[in-house]
Amino acid sequence: MVARILISIFGFFIVIAAAVYFFVSSVVNQKYTFEEQARQWAGERTRIAQIDQIAEYRGKQAYTVVMGKDADGKGLIAWMTPDETVVDPTDGIVSEEDVKQTALAAFPNGEIVHAVPGIDGYLRFWEILVIDKDGLYNYAYYDLHTGKLIKSYRLNPSAIS
Repeated sequence: MVARILISIFGFFIVIAAAVYFFVSSVVNQKYTFEEQARQWAGERTRIAQIDQIAEYRGKQAYTVVMGKDADGKGLIAWMTPDETVVDPTDGIVSEEDVKQTALAAFPNGEIVHAVPGIDGYLRFWEILVIDKDGLYNYAYYDLHTGKLIKSYRLNPSAIS
């Protein structure tokens, strides 16, 4: 009787371990697939020869964002969907570090979750997500070229769960 219980418990843990393994594998595979797609699109659709950063911006639609340099070492940023590619030079944009410092000054003791270049028509901006000391999610949008705040809003994470 005790042996059956132990075998059942062992079998249960094997099933749980297998489920966790398959879940983690699928998440890792999705990330790999996203990055491979970004690299392929950048190679086919842009002059980006060296990729420095790959991210995803989700605004009115989802964009794959690739930042890098062309063969001459000039910085480029590309926003890509399956049907659209927009490429801008990075000359004159506010750096990610500078915009993060600006966001932290606005949200003292906050933690930056992500900083990603965003696009909406002709508007280019940094989307910064900061979790403040109260645990609220603060989305702040800063002009990509001037660093000035465009808009911000705050979400209570319990309201979106």
